[in-house]
Amino acid sequence: MTDRIEPNSRDGGDTAQRAKEALRASELSQRHVAASIGIDETKLSKSLSGRRRFGTSELLSFATATGVTVKWLLGDESQVSATPLRFQAESDQTLTPSLDSSPRRLIVETAWDLFARHGYETVRIADIAEAAGVSNASIHYYFNGKSDLFDAALGYSVKLAFDRQIAWLGEIPSPHRRLERLLELQSPIGRTARSEWSIWLQTWARLGLEDPYSSDYPAHYERWSQTVRSTIEAGQSEGLFRPGDSAAMTDELTALLDGLGVKVLTGIMDVATFRRRVSSYLKRAIVKPNPDEESL
Repeated sequence: MTDRIEPNSRDGGDTAQRAKEALRASELSQRHVAASIGIDETKLSKSLSGRRRFGTSELLSFATATGVTVKWLLGDESQVSATPLRFQAESDQTLTPSLDSSPRRLIVETAWDLFARHGYETVRIADIAEAAGVSNASIHYYFNGKSDLFDAALGYSVKLAFDRQIAWLGEIPSPHRRLERLLELQSPIGRTARSEWSIWLQTWARLGLEDPYSSDYPAHYERWSQTVRSTIEAGQSEGLFRPGDSAAMTDELTALLDGLGVKVLTGIMDVATFRRRVSSYLKRAIVKPNPDEESL
């Protein structure tokens, strides 16, 4: 009997080799990474040797645990998701994984969780240090202060979103289905996505009071917009989506998702209604009507 895994047609041998490199560079034990993925160590050993393919969710968890991107693990050159500025050098597949040092990564991930759950203003450096099991001095060694650390937490949110998109979208050939999946992946549904949205929402509030050009956030948002726009253009080229200005369609769609997402995050709208609103908008404004349906 073989292990049951989620569909993944990419080259398992290359991915296994990269996973071994990432594990070695992370300085984490195989047992620790297996536990963080939620599989036993024997299954991880099989995946690292190429005898078993990583499932999609396992690949995501492995990338998060070791600090690399899913794109690097897969050697993926697809254009399903625009690459964040920090990871654009990964297009050179000869590079070794670009990793934060383990202490820095631990601090960022701990801060991300605390900022998301309790808010930037409430969380202190001492709280992050205590939760991460490091000293205040260790945090100040890597970061110039809480604002710098929040920016790193924002970057971590970008990585999580990018990893999900690369892992889940590359196997979806239809631009229509890919756009639906992309919007679902980027919605505040599930604990991790809600935490990401908490970071986004706090960023919007901060930039509304500060100089937005002092932050990397506009570049991060542009990356997201490019991903949506390229998907819309792919659908237009295949005759699946309505013709029109893809930039304007992208602005309207992302603005809709932002607004509805805030309603979900703040409890004004439930998830089922959110999904109906997004689906209805896609049918009205993006997806080209089926002639048979129009005649009904």
